[in-house]
Formats: sequence, C-alpha cells, structure tokens
Amino acid sequence: MKRLAPALFVVAAWAAFGSWAEAHRAAQQTDPSALRPGIEADMAARHCADLRIDTERFRAFAHANHLNHADFFTLKRSVALQQGIDAEAKALRERPQEACAALWERYGSAGSVAQLLVKR
Repeated sequence: MKRLAPALFVVAAWAAFGSWAEAHRAAQQTDPSALRPGIEADMAARHCADLRIDTERFRAFAHANHLNHADFFTLKRSVALQQGIDAEAKALRERPQEACAALWERYGSAGSVAQLLVKR
C-alpha cells in the first residue's frame, strides 16, 4: 500500500496539470473565422424545418477557408466559440422560430456574409 501512494500522487498531479493545460489552451485559442458560420449553418439545417445546407456553396466556403467538412465537427473550439454555439443551441430549443429566422438572415438571405443555407 505504501508503494501505491506515490504512484497515485503522480497520476493525480498529472491529471490536474492536464486539466489546467487544456483549460488554458481553450481560453487562449483562436478559431478559424469560418468555423462558427459553418457550425451554425449546420445547426440551422438540423433544427429548422425549412432550411438546408447549400452543398456547393458550403463546399466552396470551406475550401476557401482551408477547412474540410470534418473540421467543423472535430477541430477543438475555443471557450468563446463554444459559449456562442451553446447560446445558439439554447435559442434553437427555447425560441426556434426566432432563432431560425436569425440564422437565415446570417447564412441564407441575399447579402448575408456567407450564403450557406437555402430554403427547402
């Protein structure tokens, strides 16, 4: 049992350091500017019955920003980006019509920054 205590201490210290390092990385991280629009457009397509991804525009948008489709789901996100995504998900749950209209304005309407959505 006495031999086990130092090993447990080392494991606990390593876990604490790893947790701190990950939190520090996430707080300091900057995200590719195209990450949020791609994620939010995908959320709109999944939660808004009348919206879907414009496949060709999405592909061109991702290519122009040096991202592939998987990057929108697998890249680590900063704390700020994750908080924004969480707020958007909450809005989609609590006020779906209003949230879908806002997402359409941002990613589907003529003149939007990134036209990634189309009406079904």
